[in-house]
Amino acid sequence: MAQYDLNIRDYWRILRRRWQVVAVVALAFGVMAYILGEVQRPNPIYQATAVVKFERMTTLVGLLVETIAVSPGDSMATQAAVVRSFAVLERAAKSLRLIPADLDSETIKRTPRYIQLVSDLRRQVEAVPEENTTLINITVSSPEAAQSTRIANAVAQSYREENLLTRNRQIREARRFIEEQLADVGGRLQEAEEGIRALKERRGFVSLTEETSALVARLIALEAEYDKVRQVHQETANQVQALQDPQVVAGAIPPRIFTDAGDPTIAKLNTSLLDLGVERDNLLITLTPEHPQIQDLNARIATTRNNLVRELRLKLQTLQGRAAILQRQIQNLRQEQRGLPDVARQYAQLQRDITIHENLLTQLRSKLQEVQIKEKEQVEEVSLVRPATEPTRPINPPQTLGKLVVGVLIGLLIGLVLALVLESLDTSIGTIQDVEGYMELPVLGLIPNIDPSKDPALAPPEGAEEEGVLSKIQPFLISLLSPKSTVAEAYRSLRTNVEFLSLDKNVATLCVTSASLMEGKTTTAINLALSVAQTGKKILLVEADLRRPFVHHAFGIPRDPGLAEIIVGNKDHRECLRTVTDLILGPLGLEKVMGSPNIDKLFILTSGTPPPNPAEFLNSQRMTDLIAAFRQEFDMIIFDCSPVLPVTDAAILASKTDGTLIVYRVGRTARSALKRAKTLLENVRGKVLGIVLTGVRAEISPDYEELEYYRYPYSQDSPQAATAGPRSRSFLDRVSGLFRRGSFTYKAIFVVVLSLLFVGSLAWWFGAWPAAPPSPSPRVVHR
Repeated sequence: MAQYDLNIRDYWRILRRRWQVVAVVALAFGVMAYILGEVQRPNPIYQATAVVKFERMTTLVGLLVETIAVSPGDSMATQAAVVRSFAVLERAAKSLRLIPADLDSETIKRTPRYIQLVSDLRRQVEAVPEENTTLINITVSSPEAAQSTRIANAVAQSYREENLLTRNRQIREARRFIEEQLADVGGRLQEAEEGIRALKERRGFVSLTEETSALVARLIALEAEYDKVRQVHQETANQVQALQDPQVVAGAIPPRIFTDAGDPTIAKLNTSLLDLGVERDNLLITLTPEHPQIQDLNARIATTRNNLVRELRLKLQTLQGRAAILQRQIQNLRQEQRGLPDVARQYAQLQRDITIHENLLTQLRSKLQEVQIKEKEQVEEVSLVRPATEPTRPINPPQTLGKLVVGVLIGLLIGLVLALVLESLDTSIGTIQDVEGYMELPVLGLIPNIDPSKDPALAPPEGAEEEGVLSKIQPFLISLLSPKSTVAEAYRSLRTNVEFLSLDKNVATLCVTSASLMEGKTTTAINLALSVAQTGKKILLVEADLRRPFVHHAFGIPRDPGLAEIIVGNKDHRECLRTVTDLILGPLGLEKVMGSPNIDKLFILTSGTPPPNPAEFLNSQRMTDLIAAFRQEFDMIIFDCSPVLPVTDAAILASKTDGTLIVYRVGRTARSALKRAKTLLENVRGKVLGIVLTGVRAEISPDYEELEYYRYPYSQDSPQAATAGPRSRSFLDRVSGLFRRGSFTYKAIFVVVLSLLFVGSLAWWFGAWPAAPPSPSPRVVHR
């Protein structure tokens, strides 16, 4: 490239020119990424989740003195831990037939193999309570989808059964406790009754006086009231403790207590506190804790909580005073009771015991009936909300596709960078601006690359396959054999530019040369001569490349006699000229030759016998005189010369002619060589008229995309000329064409890509075949 200030158009041109490099590199990285993804493909892990609901139920309400307090632990977190307990997982293992169902727990705990099975099962199970709910998610991970579902449902069912067994075990224990208490209280009641009976029989004591009975009844009532005050005092103290819990003060848990309606002030404050908590919870659904409304509610909750604590403390003081008064009254009554006669005092004590035991016996019988009802109900705290369903996808899907996409993207990026590097290292000249700016010469012609797949008009004529010579010379005689092709139109455009240039500079003799070999100078000279002859001008094409002559091969005519014989003096130039008759007698034939207009205006002078010193021949006075003679007979003389850099033949002829055209095949020759060729021609006072670019393709430069105007149809019977065949070749043809051109860079890229693919294949082979280690998860055995 001749410039480094690139714009978007330049980048697009580079991409179109080097797209094969980008595609090959992207493909290589994509294949490597795919192989890497296959090697690192994880073993699939499936997760199934069963959801259970836990609701705490109180079965023995009022059985003993119960107070309301905040538990120091989280009951849902405790239940989540219970799900993964040994007892639950042992029951699940039995239901899954991992452990024989007839084994007891002690035998299982003494067997290491069964302990390991339960431990493996625990590693698969995860129990997580849902926030602000009583739901627990039981999730099981397993390499098999069906197995994860079975284990999750088995653990959920085992947790439910274990909870049911535990809760009803408590009920049975409570029933036994109540029955024991009934027997004990009944025995003590019977003892008290027996004591009164014995007292009456031994002492003859019939009954207490009315005053003593009233004293005993009052003492019993005071003791009952004292017990009630102590219970209320304990409940109030627990409420204060709950409101002053650090988590409640910090706002982590809501301040909730239970109060009766006996104290309107406390009940009102508690209701207000609950309402504020509900309002805050509703706002937290849409607002953050730092929102001003939430902060204001927190302040109001703190104020209400402090007021409630103050009222509860006042209530505690009142209860303490009341308890002290009752205690003094009880002590006074007991002191007064001691003043009674022994018989009366014993009788009163026994009567008091009977009353207390009768009341307690009544309560125990009532609770026993409640327990018996609960035992029949089979209390269930755990229910299955949603059973686990078989998962359809693993939680760790392979990332092969993602790695493939990333690999292709990285390959595209590296390919683009490599394309830019190759473009910067390319010393050839690409665009028209590069050529004209660097050479300081106009570009007179753009000759497209000869590609029959893009232009049907370039296809070999009928019968060319049978006529081997005609098939070989057809690409060099485009203007004669394929006049409706885009290449022929390009040569006509070159002819027009040369003709207009001749009007200004009086160009009658024209030298066509190139900087090096294989640039298309001979083809350009032949087709330019044909195009000029088709306009009716008398033109002479001289095969002046005495070292590697090719014009006579292109037309299928004899090489000698020719220019060498004329310079030596053995022949007159009129005897050596080839005319339309010679072309008709050659492989072209009458039909091909006469199909072109004014072909009789074309005369050809071949090189003749190769001389030992071509430069001296061309630099002779005889050659100068011959050119002067040609000027008198022909409208234009075109010399097909040798390349400039290898030999001096072209420079010698350039000094003897009116102008020189330098043919440059795009992307083939370094810019320095092209510049050197121009300098050599100018050093001998040769007039370089311009540059002719050959081998032009649209992907080389955006300027060459304008070649579409060559595709205008010439007749109504050939509409396909407007489209000129398919726009692109197959990818395989393009890639194979890269290596047929023999570029070292492309071959090196090909070798690197093959090496990457080979290494990746080895990595896949040795990484994919070793057997994966056995999964630690237990497999369900079906018997």
